[in-house]
Amino acid sequence: MATRPIWQVAGVSPAILFLALQLIIASAAALGLAKMFGLANPFWAAMPVWVVHQAFREDLLTRAALRIVGTLIGAAVSLGLLFLDPPQSVLILCLSGFIGACAALAFRIGTTRSYGAFMAAITMLVVVLPFLSRLPHDAVATPVALAVDRILCTILGVVCVAAVTVLFTPARGAPLARQPHGRTRTAGIKRFLICAGATMAAGITTAGFASFQVLAFGMTLVVYTLIMSSAPDPRPIHRNLLPGVAIGVISGIVYHTASYTLLADTPVLLVVLTALFLAAGAMLRAHPATQGMGLDANMCFLLVAEVGTWRHGMSDVALAGMAMLAAAAVAWLLIKLELLRDFPTEPI
Repeated sequence: MATRPIWQVAGVSPAILFLALQLIIASAAALGLAKMFGLANPFWAAMPVWVVHQAFREDLLTRAALRIVGTLIGAAVSLGLLFLDPPQSVLILCLSGFIGACAALAFRIGTTRSYGAFMAAITMLVVVLPFLSRLPHDAVATPVALAVDRILCTILGVVCVAAVTVLFTPARGAPLARQPHGRTRTAGIKRFLICAGATMAAGITTAGFASFQVLAFGMTLVVYTLIMSSAPDPRPIHRNLLPGVAIGVISGIVYHTASYTLLADTPVLLVVLTALFLAAGAMLRAHPATQGMGLDANMCFLLVAEVGTWRHGMSDVALAGMAMLAAAAVAWLLIKLELLRDFPTEPI
């Protein structure tokens, strides 16, 4: 009896391997180009690779365009608000209201086309919440610098993932359909209140405690509350959230520790280590059984590991990673208590 290759035993088909290869190439290209161009947060450039790629070409291109448009809108609103220099309490209220409104709008749209509203909210959070933290920062962490870097990294990542994968992504061949769960006014208001409340809590605590870990907790709490609230059906995201975040946080801490202590002066080994982690993440994202948790794992890995830069020391990174995992758990519980009861229980 012939012995099957190990990848076939694991349920890995040639199609999965080919998709993983595309994602490795796209993420590595985005990281490398961002580093070459001197962008302050090169790991941001790799993030679109994991979220923009979709099963169908139309959805991929729609997400690519809306990620850029949403980022531009969020950056413009953020900088315009900060230019007005409102009192801190007003700034927190505006941030909370904007993110809550974006969540309700994305939920109302209910398809891939909701991604622009989602990205506008994320971008405003990335620009405004660090400003509220009042943490000491250098020239690359001012609101304007963060907004510009976010825009450039977004464009770079979108171009890389589209250029590498679009020709190999099949067309859907059918009209885009919304999921049947009702997008009632009451459901939209509930999502507005959940996301606005989470953002207000994050804003108040971040402004009150000048701590990198508190900032990481607040950012993660809002992001995952927003992701699940804006989804037409949050159950698949909710089911995979904590395993994916845990994988990403642990792998990010391991990568950061290894690169910070052992490989900082050995560029070739650092590139090899990065490629290995990207390859593992690509396999998680490409395999149908793990693609949900693979998305969260890759995003958290990039954020915790700060791939391409070492802005924080090992202890700060480890504590921030634990804060992210704790915040994801709070968001998971919040959505379980407030939203999942509106949906029938999924069979296990």
